[in-house]
Amino acid sequence: MLSSLPTLLGATTAATVALTGVLVVTKLAHREVQRWRGTRSAHYLAAIGEMLSRRMIPQSTPKAWATDPLFWDALAEYRLLVTGADREHIDRLAAQAGVHRALVDRSRRRFPASRRLRAAARLADLATPLQRQHLRSLLADRSPQVRTQAVRGLARLRDIESIPAILDLARRVSPWEAARIADALVTIGLAATGAICDWLDREMERPDCSEETVALAGRILGSIGDPEAEPTLLRMLRSPNPEWRVTAASALERTGGPNAIEPLLEAIDDHSWQVRARAAVALGAIGGPGVTRAVAGLLYDPVWWVRQNAASALSELPGGTDHLIAALEGPDPYAADTALNQLTISGVLAEAAERVRAGVASEKDRRLAAAAAST
Repeated sequence: MLSSLPTLLGATTAATVALTGVLVVTKLAHREVQRWRGTRSAHYLAAIGEMLSRRMIPQSTPKAWATDPLFWDALAEYRLLVTGADREHIDRLAAQAGVHRALVDRSRRRFPASRRLRAAARLADLATPLQRQHLRSLLADRSPQVRTQAVRGLARLRDIESIPAILDLARRVSPWEAARIADALVTIGLAATGAICDWLDREMERPDCSEETVALAGRILGSIGDPEAEPTLLRMLRSPNPEWRVTAASALERTGGPNAIEPLLEAIDDHSWQVRARAAVALGAIGGPGVTRAVAGLLYDPVWWVRQNAASALSELPGGTDHLIAALEGPDPYAADTALNQLTISGVLAEAAERVRAGVASEKDRRLAAAAAST
């Protein structure tokens, strides 16, 4: 047994040395590969920059360019940085080099999955209307990441006709993917409002409608902020679904006008505190006759968030400060605490205290300072 020990130690040492050698060689090879990739990327960026500055597109380019992910990356980087005629020049260069064909072909292949996803991502960055139909086909892909890139590409192309299919896709995917879809649709901007509203009007009538996707579409409208969405959002505000009402009240903060005031005033009596809280914010943003007094009533709501939102809204409404001071002087300790907090963070209390110290305070200033001190 002892006689075999030197042999065992020698074998172990040899294996360790061999493994160390393999690791060193692998690390050196990886470093060389990375350096070569960096050099290629720099060459591509320089070549594209030269062609862009000279407004030149070669009759033919090396075939390897079309299938090289580093060339795709360089084109996408330039296209992101430039606008107008320069961006059109990048599109023509990509077409001339066969990049669009290569990206479509690679995104159709299942393996390797990582390169396929990279091709889908670059197609989303570089696609022209000629690749629109292929991007639409990728909405049915099995890969969530590929579908997400297809949605992003269609949004970049402002493909309004695809919006119903994209929202239908959001009905059956994970929350993560639905959120990415929403982010992409928001980038379309005002042009997307009509299609989203039409989809919502149909979806809310369906007996098997997706409540989550309807709420998601409402949030998209709120992020876009187009007043044309107001009728659809008011319909959501009057729905029996509390999540839809919260979404609509939140979206009306940016999209609502005079026609939204009366429905929002009704919403501040909603049995859902989330609806009341969001309606207060929306009314503070829109304003109008009778709004200040109605929002002031929410200072006495039993839910903390409703009181806080009402106080914040009052600081933006004409005469709202008077209602905050009245709450500060009143018998309700919760309303007084909420009012004091808002008067403090808005700077009203500090300004009043300064005028009191300077001897130029008004009667309101002295009332406010005294009420704050007692609170």
